[in-house]
Amino acid sequence: MADVVTSAAMNDSKMSKIPKKDIAFKKDSKRLLDGGIPTTPVPTRMPTTTAFYAYMSQHEPSPSAHHTLIFDTVVTNENNGYHPFSGIFMVPVNGIYVFTFSIRVDCHSNGPYEIVKNADVVGVVNSDLQQVCLQDHLAGTVVITVKKGDDVFVRTHTGTRHGMIVSDSNGRSSFAGWMISS
Repeated sequence: MADVVTSAAMNDSKMSKIPKKDIAFKKDSKRLLDGGIPTTPVPTRMPTTTAFYAYMSQHEPSPSAHHTLIFDTVVTNENNGYHPFSGIFMVPVNGIYVFTFSIRVDCHSNGPYEIVKNADVVGVVNSDLQQVCLQDHLAGTVVITVKKGDDVFVRTHTGTRHGMIVSDSNGRSSFAGWMISS
């Protein structure tokens, strides 16, 4: 490549003899990424990992029957299926999933909790602490086949329910799920 020549040096008779082809750029030269080299296409498929984990940030005082529990603090939400404002996991990819929930109940609480797929109850756990004053942790786990667009959530049962759901730094009420096979 030719050296850059300043306007003061242009008057020098030696510099005026530099061939013009060394100073000017060739018009037919191409930039490397301007179509000269083919690029590798970027894959545009859905992520293969689907998983979520969320917990309640505060206590839920005596929820009514068929009340969808909202686990508003999201820790993991791969593939964005869990919606913390509604408490509902909307299945993004067909497959076999594991869903688990844990409910910490307060003193003298009683009543069942359900995990629901669309409108079908697929798992139930029950607490019966009416006669005692202690806290307990209930847990339920299901392995089910779901389709894209199905809703999965945790709610209170239609049965009589009494007591507070507790969630704090001593024990969280939580909901989680992950795909194990597509």
